[in-house]
Amino acid sequence: MYYYTYNTHILAAAGIVGILVIAVVLTALLAVLVLPKHKDGKLPAFFQLLFDAFTPKTLLLEKILQVLNVFFSLVAVLLGLVLIFQGLFANTTLLMMGLLLLLLGPLLCRVGYELILLRIMQVKATREINRKLSFLVPEGAAQAAEEEDLTKEPEAEAPAAKAPTEPPRAHCPSCGTWYQEALGKCPVCGRAHEKDES
Repeated sequence: MYYYTYNTHILAAAGIVGILVIAVVLTALLAVLVLPKHKDGKLPAFFQLLFDAFTPKTLLLEKILQVLNVFFSLVAVLLGLVLIFQGLFANTTLLMMGLLLLLLGPLLCRVGYELILLRIMQVKATREINRKLSFLVPEGAAQAAEEEDLTKEPEAEAPAAKAPTEPPRAHCPSCGTWYQEALGKCPVCGRAHEKDES
């Protein structure tokens, strides 16, 4: 009997290790072959489905948090009612605990929910800002400019003597966004670029 149990544990441990090794290999393959951003829209249907599943464009966490908030608020209310009911027949300590849980439980759940939701909204706003900024700066230009600034020596001549290296920029009078003039319209609000007649 002991021998049989010993072999079962060894087989279970070997199975878990095998599953972990396969998971690591598949993760590495997906990260290299499917998940790079430049592969979006260029993959076969099954791999595009995997790409979309592992690079979400919307956050599912908001709905999950909302459901958890409702669930834990209901648990607090129901538990508070049970403690109040028991406190009426047993002792006042349970009655006080029930009242506190009934009043503070949903409030604390709501505060926690809103604090986490604020963080999620911050992440969403940052993603939206980055998406809008990607219209303004060509892909890789910001990184190349940053690398160039780090590698070149400071120049002795005045900054006004430098030749402009950036494409001309336009200012949107509607929303205040600066964008590349070559786009022809504001990438944020869509207003057409108006050339100056001077």
